[in-house]
Amino acid sequence: MTTSQTDPSAFTDPLAPPYLGSPPLGWGWVLAYGLLLIAVAVVVIATPLVASFTTGLLIGFVLCVYGVAAIAAGIHSLSTRARWTEILLGAIGLLAGLYVLFNPVAGAITLVWAIGAWLLISGGFEIAFALKARHDKGWRLFLGVLDLVLGALLLVSSVPTAIGFLAIMVAISFFMRGVFMIAVAFGLRKLGKLAG
Repeated sequence: MTTSQTDPSAFTDPLAPPYLGSPPLGWGWVLAYGLLLIAVAVVVIATPLVASFTTGLLIGFVLCVYGVAAIAAGIHSLSTRARWTEILLGAIGLLAGLYVLFNPVAGAITLVWAIGAWLLISGGFEIAFALKARHDKGWRLFLGVLDLVLGALLLVSSVPTAIGFLAIMVAISFFMRGVFMIAVAFGLRKLGKLAG
């Protein structure tokens, strides 16, 4: 028996991405979003970063892609507060990405602070939303705490150490969020079948 069948709160949770009110193919958007996040994480890890300038451009581009994808997934696939959670996190990511792209030579310290602040803010919002959720609370709390820890590590580490681990930390955050969104997509699909 599936979780959706045993947990009716999945249909009424204001932070769950319920099928009702979503487009019929909404789960496909969320699945594509999750797969995109995992692909971006792999690209970030696989790309050799030889200088802070290269790091800034890559991370800035990645954050912009994440921001646009998160906003699109929120608008097209999710409903109620889950939509606004993803749109808000996407907007924060997009702003951070644009900041980094427009300041790629601002220096390693600025880059580390910008990405560390983005992770801290995203983690804080994720935890705040998780505390109000009844469905997927554990996943949401995990993602929020993970981002908070990664952001704090960046901000308290020495600049050379932080630069060395910057891409890895961003990739970890994206990979885990991608796994979560894939799980959400299949949950949406199951809810759609039950509603049908």
